[in-house]
Amino acid sequence: MAASHLELKEPEIAARTAGEALRLARRIGAPRCEALVQDLVPAFRHVRAAEGVEEFLALAAV
Repeated sequence: MAASHLELKEPEIAARTAGEALRLARRIGAPRCEALVQDLVPAFRHVRAAEGVEEFLALAAV
């Protein structure tokens, strides 16, 4: 879902969605799901100024 929002040039929604997915993946212990979200990090680096992106990147770095 987050990847789709990135493709649609909706980085704010994408960051919120990716953050939720990452928190859930970590909470339930799903490393494959976490890896899928982590794969989006490079795309988010190009839209750092968008609301919520820095927070997502910080969460992904933990």
